[in-house]
Amino acid sequence: MTNADWPESLRRWPVHPEPSPGEALSSWLGRLAALYRLSVEQLLTHNLGAASAEFDRGADLDYQVPTIIVHALAARTGIEVDRLRRMTITGCVPWLADTLNSFDGPQAFAAYVRQDSVLLPPGKAGYHVVNRWRPWLPVTGRPWRTAPRICPTCSADPGRGVVLLAALPLMTSCAEHGCRLENFHEVRRAHRYGEPMPPRPVPAAVAALDRLTFEGITTMAVTLPGQSLHVGEWLRLLRTLLDELSMADSRAGPGAAALLHQIWDTAGLPFRAGLPFWRPYERLSPPRREAMLHAAATAVQLAADGTIAPGGTLGSALQPIPDRRRRQR
Repeated sequence: MTNADWPESLRRWPVHPEPSPGEALSSWLGRLAALYRLSVEQLLTHNLGAASAEFDRGADLDYQVPTIIVHALAARTGIEVDRLRRMTITGCVPWLADTLNSFDGPQAFAAYVRQDSVLLPPGKAGYHVVNRWRPWLPVTGRPWRTAPRICPTCSADPGRGVVLLAALPLMTSCAEHGCRLENFHEVRRAHRYGEPMPPRPVPAAVAALDRLTFEGITTMAVTLPGQSLHVGEWLRLLRTLLDELSMADSRAGPGAAALLHQIWDTAGLPFRAGLPFWRPYERLSPPRREAMLHAAATAVQLAADGTIAPGGTLGSALQPIPDRRRRQR
């Protein structure tokens, strides 16, 4: 259907910037509304024709948006409906999560985290009952995200938005600049006062891991030494790896425990990030989650270098192909 086929109320807006890679819907709408000197609320309440009646001022635009509004935005801007949907959390199902219903917790955790393995032999992680659980997100009834985060270097570019999944404990750094993602409001405040926040580097292994994750959420595929994975497979591999790195010695067993200690020692961090007893990654404190991601990045780097040989069902994806061929001979 062409622009001329739409009713007058849904004809294309004259200016409609492209979303930046991985951008959150609220971020893109904020940039779009600013071009017309409107707030996002004004843009959606008065400029989407009949769809405006479905706009809920209290809704979280980055979590879920009514289908009629998504279609109206597509008509107004020319951005594909599927692309707009992927700018919300519900639009990332099923690759981000099999379900967003936290009451499916025990079954969802077993399928998402424990069905396969990366470092440990299959089945070594055992079984935990995890009620009301969703991968990467808190349970229903609490905010699903942390404060928005943005790269201090990217923030100087008005064409860059806030990455949707940067609000989840998936990444520590900007995939392009390799510096730490910072609180969005603090970065913007620093710009307003003419004192841009200086970028803070992260360890090279962490930056490399974040580039893989960002590649996945923007292209739907992740290029690993052993093979290319769909982003859904990558996120499950990463979540399984984080789970294994939280395992106690007694559960992992002597051989696997030695491998886990090697990873934590190489990362220069306390074993299990000092975790006194096991808890799922989503319920850890932000510093411990960051330490877990650092250890996961170190494990991925050591596997790619051939320094360690992951023994899990998914471990071969992290290893260089020549090494795998030699072991098969």
